[in-house]
Amino acid sequence: MGFRRTRFDESWLDYDGMRLRVVDTGRGDPILFPHGLGGKIEDNDLIFPFLADRYRVISVDQPGSGLSDKPVGIDYTVEWLADFLLDFASRLGLESFHLIGGSQGGLLTLLCCEKAPERVRRAVVYSPSGVWDANPALAGVVKRLPPHAVRAFMRFTSLFWNSPARPDYWSGRAQALEFVDEASQEPGFGRHVFGCVASVFSEDFRPRFARITTPLLILWGEHDFGMPVSQGQELHRLIPHAQFETIPEAGHNVLSERPRLCAAKIKKFLG
Repeated sequence: MGFRRTRFDESWLDYDGMRLRVVDTGRGDPILFPHGLGGKIEDNDLIFPFLADRYRVISVDQPGSGLSDKPVGIDYTVEWLADFLLDFASRLGLESFHLIGGSQGGLLTLLCCEKAPERVRRAVVYSPSGVWDANPALAGVVKRLPPHAVRAFMRFTSLFWNSPARPDYWSGRAQALEFVDEASQEPGFGRHVFGCVASVFSEDFRPRFARITTPLLILWGEHDFGMPVSQGQELHRLIPHAQFETIPEAGHNVLSERPRLCAAKIKKFLG
């Protein structure tokens, strides 16, 4: 694939017959980074150098995305992926860990906090999805979309990934779409994306968010036009013990747009 590959050493894990790409770097308390919808390790890896001096940083291309295998026989949902992340951590021997994720990765982080509060020490989310009403009709439509339609879907949503004020907005989007164009050739990628999107709109997750007791930091880009800051403020009201901060001059992907600033905030929060 022609997209930017991570500079960190990659390894490959056999997970029940699926080949998964993993980055595991640094030493210290482990941090697991789940990527967003149809994403990959590279979506978060620009912040890794600022954290790996103090923490063990782990990221995996989830089944159905990145460079990992993309089987078509899995019923991909965010619930399934949250369970996968907890099991993946167990297979690495991690009894407890920190979680950091954004967009769909942020939703997965929140679901893991709700499912296994005894395992997630602290969590950081940026612009997590799921802070809205359920829409079963829309979920039904998305679920029936053919896998090859994922290329057009991802090209449209990519308009909201980063702040348009950034000078590298268009070049960065073009590079990210190189991955989308390649991955879209595999039907399992479309099934992953549309299955997850359908599941996000099938349920109102906010009552589950309100049950979270894990120490939580919520970051939100002030220029996030895909998921506005008002959603972050609503999430903060649901989880009042959480800390909430907006990130200036950043859009949806704050860790890649402002990695040094976000790393400083994360280090302070994790201690």
